[in-house]
Amino acid sequence: MNVSSAATALLMAVAVFVSVTGSGQSNSVSNHVPSESVADLVARLNPSQKQQFDDARTAYQQKRFVDCMAIHKLLLKDFPGDPILLKFASQAAIEAGDSRFATDALKPISLADPQDWQAAVLLARACAESGDVSCRDAQIAHVLELHTQGVIPAQLREFVVERVKLGDKTLLINNSIIPWGQYKVSAVGDVKDSTGKLLMTISLESSDFDQAPFAKDHPDEAAKGTRMFSLDAYRETGLNSNGQRTQTHFTFKFFTGQPAYSTVREEFINVANGKSAPISSRTGLVVP
Repeated sequence: MNVSSAATALLMAVAVFVSVTGSGQSNSVSNHVPSESVADLVARLNPSQKQQFDDARTAYQQKRFVDCMAIHKLLLKDFPGDPILLKFASQAAIEAGDSRFATDALKPISLADPQDWQAAVLLARACAESGDVSCRDAQIAHVLELHTQGVIPAQLREFVVERVKLGDKTLLINNSIIPWGQYKVSAVGDVKDSTGKLLMTISLESSDFDQAPFAKDHPDEAAKGTRMFSLDAYRETGLNSNGQRTQTHFTFKFFTGQPAYSTVREEFINVANGKSAPISSRTGLVVP
């Protein structure tokens, strides 16, 4: 992997489907042209700096996030205020648990270029993990607005909002940019143990097949475009006799209209901690 593609892969951990080309635009349809591309930055690096850049990529891939952040901070001494380097450093800082550095670095970038969707996505998570709820909610709304403006690359269906530590477990919450999949998923929470093993996936869904009974029971709300949402979870339950992976599907509750992120977060945490009881479950389902 060359320096330019390595840098692209590093930053695009916020959106694994998107790569940055030398023209400074993403390879998907987007109306936004950033003030600086990865290729622009790389063109200004001398051989020693390019090696540092590549070392940062290696550190990120190896999950040595503190080392990655430190290398980018060194490069920032040579290129103070560079937005690409600041986003790289911020991404590593978030993974390393230093959300305060990330918010301080990303806010000026977003202020200077409100259409910088990478900064917007990263800032939403940095604010969430630093406990700045108003900033978190504003950034989530901003990311969704950038989607309506055609700025967000079409391949990006969701983005990480925050990682929540729950004892020896971790809950990683993703917010959908647009509802996706058969069940119209609006948010997903992956619950993992201390080794990184996936224990459960929690989701906020608004399946089309749930809307007809909802409209029958709530005709006024449905007429206004309000949808019913459900809080669901999935846990893998091994292989069946045909060697297929199976899972148990749990439904916990229903909502009239899409709940706010703060509600989703609370409900996900309750499910992850075993504090919510399902109202129904089906087991032995083949994993799609």
